[in-house]
Amino acid sequence: MNVFINQFFGIGDIIFCMTIARRFIAQGYNVTWGTLPHFLDGLRRAYPDITWVDYRKFKIDYDKKGEHDAIVRGEPYRVVPLRWNVEILGVPYSQCMASKYDLFGWHYKDWKEQAHFERGEKENELAELLGIDFSKPYTLTNRFFGSNSQFCCQMGSEGIEMQSIEGYSLFDWATIIENAECIHTANTSILYLLELLDLKAKEVHLYCRKPQEKDFRNTEYLHTKNYILHY
Repeated sequence: MNVFINQFFGIGDIIFCMTIARRFIAQGYNVTWGTLPHFLDGLRRAYPDITWVDYRKFKIDYDKKGEHDAIVRGEPYRVVPLRWNVEILGVPYSQCMASKYDLFGWHYKDWKEQAHFERGEKENELAELLGIDFSKPYTLTNRFFGSNSQFCCQMGSEGIEMQSIEGYSLFDWATIIENAECIHTANTSILYLLELLDLKAKEVHLYCRKPQEKDFRNTEYLHTKNYILHY
């Protein structure tokens, strides 16, 4: 039995929905997930129990709303339209994350249940590449957001700047995130790592993703830590 998850944009959305995928696995399904090609390597290392594919090479109707069946490469798939949850349920976009779980009658607060990811040596390799000494305090800043890091949040520059580095994924920043004394970040996919990791940071500053968003209503109900919000 095969499930294909239609949610190809956003590492944050993928992390948030991992419990959904793993509940399907627990039911006996093989889960295939189509995503952007530059996410593949990191996701395959972080979540090896999922079959990750370049969504452009997996021929289904990505614009079809509603769960449906499809035949791809001779194999039957149950297509789960997580991409279209807001439209299917007719809820405000502020519920864009919670309603992914509502599709199945599950509660969004369970999202961390099986969202854990595999940790590896590349985390320490990245720290060495950036010259980080974990015995010394440092500030971590992330100003970029968007599936291609194409948008930039206006904030001051402090300490170590997160950036796209060939051969490393967002997950490989986990140790650096955990050990930062202070964090400044756009309200983007890193939020889901902040929620999952055991942070040492005394202060975590979240910045609104202007002009795309004017506040934090789309994600604020997911916060379980004491973030300092910058509108």
